[in-house]
Order: sequence, then C-alpha cells, then structure tokens
Amino acid sequence: MGDLTARGRWPVVPVILVVLCGVGGAFAGVDIQNGVLDTPDAYVMESTQFNLGISSYVLPGGELHSMSHDGSRTIDKNMQELDAFFQFGLLGRVEVGVREYDPGTYAGSAKFLIKKESSRWPAFSAGIFNLGSGHDVSPYGSNACWYSDQDRQNYAYYLVSSKNMNNIIRVPMTVTLGVGAARFQGTDPTWPHSRPWQGMFGSVQYHFMDEKVSLLAEVDGRDLNVGARFKLPWWGIVVTPYVSELEQAWWGGSTTTTTTGVAYPDEYDQPKGGIAVQMYVGPLYSKAETEKLRALRSRLKRAEERLKQARQRRELLEQRVEEIRQELMGG
Repeated sequence: MGDLTARGRWPVVPVILVVLCGVGGAFAGVDIQNGVLDTPDAYVMESTQFNLGISSYVLPGGELHSMSHDGSRTIDKNMQELDAFFQFGLLGRVEVGVREYDPGTYAGSAKFLIKKESSRWPAFSAGIFNLGSGHDVSPYGSNACWYSDQDRQNYAYYLVSSKNMNNIIRVPMTVTLGVGAARFQGTDPTWPHSRPWQGMFGSVQYHFMDEKVSLLAEVDGRDLNVGARFKLPWWGIVVTPYVSELEQAWWGGSTTTTTTGVAYPDEYDQPKGGIAVQMYVGPLYSKAETEKLRALRSRLKRAEERLKQARQRRELLEQRVEEIRQELMGG
C-alpha cells in the first residue's frame, strides 16, 4: 500500500478524534484492514510496521427490527457497534492481527507472503481470517443473521495474488484475484441475499496522485463493494469511505425468511455506506536504516583510525624536531 509511515504534525490528532466520534454511532462494517475492502490482497506490511483502526457502516434505512431465524423473537440491531483492529508486520513476509467484532467477540488473522511482486510476476500470499472465532462471527455484529452450516464464517483460509499493472500496461491499477473458504464462499444458494461466487474473489484498485487516492471495487465471494482510499499527509492516516453490498440496490428487499415463513428485512437486504479510519506506524525497525547506520559507524571507525594515525605521525614529527633541536644545541 505504499509508504504509510506516520509522519506529520500532532494537530491532526483532534481531527481524528472527531472522525472517531462521528462513526461511533454507526454499525460495524466490512472486514476492512490492511487489504482492499472486504477482501485481502497479496501484500504485507514492512517488518515492524503496524496499523490500527476502526470500521463502521450506516444503514440507509436506519435501525433494523429483524427476527431470529426461528421467528420466535424480534431482534433490535445495536447501531452503536463498530469494529476495531490491529495488525503487525514481521520480517517483511508475515502479517498477523486481531479484530474486535464486539466486546465479547475477537478473531485473529494471519497472512504469509509466498512470493514478492516482481516487474513481471504478481505477489502471492496465503492467509486466514477469523482465526479462533465462532461459527457465526460477522462484521454485522453479534445479532447478525443466522448462518447455515455450509456458510460458516470462521477459519476462512485463502490464496491470493496481486499485481500492480503500471509497469506492464502503463495504467496505475492494481489487480487482485483469489480463492478462499468459509466467508468467501457466498451464502447458501437457496437464499437470495447474495449470489455465491464459489469461493472466488477479486478486486481492482485505480490509483491517482502516486497512490494517495485510490478508487476500489471488489467482489468478496458474496457481494459487490466499492469505495475510495485517501492517504492523508499526517501520521499515516488512511480514510476509506465505502458502499458494501451494492448489488442489493437492484435485487434487495425483505428476502430473509424465518423457518416459519415470515419474511423480514435484515442488514443483508440493502446497500450500506460506511467508513474506516486507520493509522499506519513504522516500521519501527528498518533494514535500510540499519544498513545506513552500519555504514555511518564504519565511516566513523575509519575516521577514528585515521585520526589515531595522524596523532602518531604528529608525535613522531615532534620527536624528530626535538632531536634536531638537541643536535643543534649540542653543536
């Protein structure tokens, strides 16, 4: 994702706090983190670099009063919930993280860079989402729609490849293709919430201003999501507004049905606008900076040796001058 190291001025902090307060009244959103929107890419952060952030969405229809799957009770969705996440890069090859879906629900993630991107070939990575979480874990919150057995959300492993096309076709665009299990499989084909893609997912990112602004579009194995990424010039802040499940604009509606045949609306039945705010920090340890420091230390050591040699030559010259003076005085 380019250079996202925290730099700048502290006055931006009050602005970030205002943003956080603004999304605090919204519901949790897509699984956005160091990737695209709801999907990963094949890139990992630099070693000892980390990011932390929140993700939240707003339902255009306001608060939902949905029902339990068996129709026995009405569920009022908690619109104050939002997700928080943290990720850390190791060795330039590994990325690990944790996500808080709600105060009692946490899930881990990991990604391993198999092959780095080259001028001709894409980067390849393998990873897993929702590690250690429950069957129904969801960015839509603890009262989200019930999931069928073939539609589990946890232990969602995947393979993914990404390529920046700029050096191939001279277009500032990054293309990602991947395949995954669990949450990438789409919903039960008998449900009309989304159209399953059999585990395939992909995205296109079109970049402007040296990747400071990017337009995003993806299919996450379940839905069509679009958004934009803005890399602000202060402290590694990245702001990503998005619309998830855009396809529901033309085939949405009250399509969820209880086992007793009662249709009711839920959060899957309509597009949702949302926002994510992230801060990238580091790398705390940079190999390039370490090499630079090592070179400076080597230069300093050589300078100290030359200074020592100069002092020795000076002492020899002073000794020789003294000897000549003694000879002249003795003569």
